[in-house]
Amino acid sequence: MDPERPVDITFGQLTLAFVSFAAVIVWALLQPEFGPALDLGRTKLTIWATTFLLTPALVLYLFRSADQRVANLAHLFWLFAWLAFVVHAYWAVFIIFDGVADTFRKMGIPISSVNFLLVGVWTLDVLLLWTLRRPRSWLWKAQLGTRVFAFLTFAVTLVALRGGTVRMLGLAFATIVIAALLLRAWSHVRDDRTQQA
Repeated sequence: MDPERPVDITFGQLTLAFVSFAAVIVWALLQPEFGPALDLGRTKLTIWATTFLLTPALVLYLFRSADQRVANLAHLFWLFAWLAFVVHAYWAVFIIFDGVADTFRKMGIPISSVNFLLVGVWTLDVLLLWTLRRPRSWLWKAQLGTRVFAFLTFAVTLVALRGGTVRMLGLAFATIVIAALLLRAWSHVRDDRTQQA
């Protein structure tokens, strides 16, 4: 078992993650057809789609050492959440704004910098995850750092910088991931006590 990378992915695991991705991305791209602002609607809903995929990716990642199937699903959802985020970034940068410079100008340097950094770091993480065949001791630290950065970026953006339904989505996202983290910490403490007894 190697929880830090995908190993022996089954058709069922791939299907579950891909169908989830396909469902939310198709919804994010088609639903705005029925609203007044097509491109803005797609930009907003693709970040929702990313959040829907990122949630199981982060939760499953916390429990990846339990079973290779859990690890594989965590990695697959992470990959498809990244793909949804790339769609969102494309729509935001090249459809809503007029390129990278205009994005910095209209969104401001701090927010744009964090978003572009997340695109870069997440892309590098996905590439390393799916191309490195030998486990590296630093890989799990890089994965952890990238996932923490993604969680914080999404939680702060959705909860603190947005309102209404988006804030509710952010609160649900943050609550689910933090609850999973607490459950993981509790089970780890319980396992330690059991081993000492």
